Amino acid sequence: MSDHTIKIFKSGVHNSLSDEIIPVDAAQDAKNWVSSMGIIELVRGRLLLGAEGAAGMIRGLHWGYKIDGTKILFKKNSTKIQYWDGNAWQDTITGLTAGAEYTFANVSSLSGAFVWVSGVDGLYKINTANPGSYLSLYDATKNDKGKIMIDKGRLIMWDCVNASKTTIKLSHIDGQDNYTTVASEVISGSGATYAGILGAKTESRNIFAVVIKGTTGGTLETFTDNKDGTLTSDKGGTGTINYTTGAYSITFSATATSVTADYQWEDSQDEGLADFTFSATRVASEGNRITQDIGGDALSKIEVGQDGAYYSLKEQSSYRLAISADDTTFENLVYRREIGIPNFRASVSTSKGIVFMNTANPDNPELTILKRNSLGDSIEPYTLFPHFDFSLYDYSDCAIDTYDNYVIIACKEEGFDFNNIILLCDIVGETVDITHYPARVFAKDNGVLYVGSPITESVYKIFNGFDDEGDAIDNFWTGRGETYKSEFLKKFKRYRLQGLISKDQELEVYISYDGEGFTLLGTISGSGDSVDSSETETIGANMIGEEQIGGPDGESISGSPYYAEFKVPQTKFRKRTIKFVATGIGYVSVNNTSDFNIIPFENKIPSRFRVKKT
Repeated sequence: MSDHTIKIFKSGVHNSLSDEIIPVDAAQDAKNWVSSMGIIELVRGRLLLGAEGAAGMIRGLHWGYKIDGTKILFKKNSTKIQYWDGNAWQDTITGLTAGAEYTFANVSSLSGAFVWVSGVDGLYKINTANPGSYLSLYDATKNDKGKIMIDKGRLIMWDCVNASKTTIKLSHIDGQDNYTTVASEVISGSGATYAGILGAKTESRNIFAVVIKGTTGGTLETFTDNKDGTLTSDKGGTGTINYTTGAYSITFSATATSVTADYQWEDSQDEGLADFTFSATRVASEGNRITQDIGGDALSKIEVGQDGAYYSLKEQSSYRLAISADDTTFENLVYRREIGIPNFRASVSTSKGIVFMNTANPDNPELTILKRNSLGDSIEPYTLFPHFDFSLYDYSDCAIDTYDNYVIIACKEEGFDFNNIILLCDIVGETVDITHYPARVFAKDNGVLYVGSPITESVYKIFNGFDDEGDAIDNFWTGRGETYKSEFLKKFKRYRLQGLISKDQELEVYISYDGEGFTLLGTISGSGDSVDSSETETIGANMIGEEQIGGPDGESISGSPYYAEFKVPQTKFRKRTIKFVATGIGYVSVNNTSDFNIIPFENKIPSRFRVKKT
């Protein structure tokens, strides 16, 4: 027995077994440290987006996309749907039920790029070119109000207001061809500026493909639609169009006459995504109504499986709905009775399968994936991360999403009234890491993760920057109870570790023997002698990706390699445990460690456990 070295950290947190039998590089417990690329590093920070919101919670968060790919963030808080304009939150829909949850879905077509929004108050359609306007499309004779997703050109709704909680409603398949053309509509006015509302506009219609023409100086001046709400003149004039309201404003390059407009409109209530109707003898592409009544438990979430079928996750069971390619055959069968989720945010469809928190047995929650079996001929449930004790947390308001290689889970510790934990679960790397940030809903964009708060009507960027709203990130990492595979007592002389650290960060290293309290071995300072400040590396503000969206962001910083060695108290022990705590603001990682010069002694139990003679 000479040295004990950890060359790579790849195991994350293992907390379901004894700390002596977990992998040598695993943590028995940790807070805000992440396993990444063979190292452990302090998690990135948190940054408020805009102003702090009032007490409450976010009940929906979603990224929409404009026709040119520009992103736009929407949230539901209190009685409003709002969007982020790059500087502040602006109202879109108001007057909603304060405690209601809302769902969002994206769709793009020849008529534009849209975010659909639905909840107990209505079914809404927002053209992202005009995010402050919306179409209210609820019509009890045509559709319903509930939770939604859009897949294969069809809107799918469940938890409907006007149907049982075990019913799924399907819209018509949008063929993107049910458009009406208006040609040469006369626009009245005089001079160079014309403003008004296009004549064919109604409450449920979306306008698009607008072309306005007028004669200026004896020649034709034409404004064409850029699809982003602007109308561009071929003679230098300016113009705008609101596709939702039909409002236009045109300034010609000179006084104009004979002004006309050509455009098209779409009504999603007419054989579109807001039309759930079907004939007495249903034909392909029409709407439909599917019931999943066995068990009686409400339908919580619908996800798309690897086989293209729809898997309905309920509280105690699940269904599988398979629709034929020609949309004429619907196979609707119970899939499993022993799986279920606690709420509609507790699952996500991924390329590897449907991942969900299975709480059918509330005393033994399991992170589960529905994926193809090894033969590829059926979808089966498999338990993920058996080395992690998921029962330590409460999933009653759980939210699950993906974030790069991770499946992320918002949940709460015992005694908390709100989610305060985000578990980072790497299915490929088979690791779980524990981070402490409040989160109720997720929305991600190009490596930046946004969360809606469970305690205020605020949105945060997390895993961004190197501080938690200006404070140091609360953290620790506690390693395995190391015995070096020997019951003999032993000592070792020095503890060595290497990694990367930024100038303003400090890393405290602690040791514990045989379960006693931790003693400080020493501190690595980012400006100390153990750091090679002549060599620097740029460390990005985001854990994943580099793009920054909306408001001030954490900036990249420089880190330098360190190689530190500490003298170890010469105490005989059976096992030792190392703990790391970062106390400053900045980056720090641990790449490898070594217990140097281990000396074995007698085969006795530690002195603190020996029976004292009287």
